[in-house]
Amino acid sequence: MTIPGRLTALVDDAAMFPPGNAPVDVAIREHLGHRSSAYAPLIGPLLVRDTDVDRVPELTHESLAIGVVATSGPRGLEQSIAALHDVPHIRVVAFEIPLGDLSAGELVSALAVPDDVTVSVELPRVPAGPGAEWLNAADEIRAAGWQVKFRTGGVEPSAHPDEHELAAVLAALVPRRFKLTAGLHHAVRNTQAGTGFEQHGFVNIMVAVRRLLVGSTADQAAEVLAIRDGGRLAAEVGSWTADDAAAVRETFRGFGCCGVTEPYEDLLELGLIA
Repeated sequence: MTIPGRLTALVDDAAMFPPGNAPVDVAIREHLGHRSSAYAPLIGPLLVRDTDVDRVPELTHESLAIGVVATSGPRGLEQSIAALHDVPHIRVVAFEIPLGDLSAGELVSALAVPDDVTVSVELPRVPAGPGAEWLNAADEIRAAGWQVKFRTGGVEPSAHPDEHELAAVLAALVPRRFKLTAGLHHAVRNTQAGTGFEQHGFVNIMVAVRRLLVGSTADQAAEVLAIRDGGRLAAEVGSWTADDAAAVRETFRGFGCCGVTEPYEDLLELGLIA
């Protein structure tokens, strides 16, 4: 099996987060299984709440890269790194934090980040479209060498932005670096069985980013996000040059998913992994 470069480390393992809510020990055990599988190159770090980091060393003696998700503000990173100071087999490679009540500038000043840690700052939903304050925050995040994080779903229907809202955000962010979280369980736009949630497809997003990079409008990107024909999307991705794929992934860094085998199975079905 070959995982092409355009898909490397695309899916962060968010097994501990809703709706999966796996216990810490189960999430670690299953993540290590993913890391030893044929699809391991597809998988990014295991995402762990800062409040759970001190439990990780006692649950595995194997090498493990984690992304720390803040629940306690900037101190969450400092406390997590301190907790792992004498644990060489556990590495913090990413830190994710909501902007919250701070300005982007205040957050940049408050957060001391080791050089080898990628920081993602979650910006709020903008149903009316990104305004000046939101764009200024995105610019300050970029200037710090960090990336924006944006939420594309959740456990309530209202948590899912429609294609027009998401397209406006993508158009505002491109070519800034960003990651997405929540609701991206499948490659192609779909209506989730059981809940009726309208879920975005991560391959739709990759294609929309590529179109935006070469000059498409937000309205045109929204049309791409609405496509439910996986074969059509896969054919477009398959036609990309190496430079095309690199430009997409330099911008769209990846997404968190509580069930990482679902994206893998979809990519197999689409023929994007062979």
